Amino acid sequence: MKDKYSGLLIEEKIRKLKKGNKILLICVILCTMVIVTISIAFFICELDKFLAIGILWMLPFSLWCEYFIPKKENNKQIKKLETELKENQTRKDV
Repeated sequence: MKDKYSGLLIEEKIRKLKKGNKILLICVILCTMVIVTISIAFFICELDKFLAIGILWMLPFSLWCEYFIPKKENNKQIKKLETELKENQTRKDV
């Protein structure tokens, strides 16, 4: 997979990845609100209650795939870049 931040400095890569984590969180919050609202609408309008329950059952799996896995990968890259940045700074100091 191609690194989308390949041409940037290490500090900029770290900043973009941290910003990406915040954007992921905002998207997850909005998607969760939409999913819960749709499920409540199904219950209120007395439509298919099994579908509403199924949608709510899929919510944790959706959160896991949508937020936790990409955030975990971003955090790995951030730690890797921070150690690389520290190594570069110690080389410059010596």
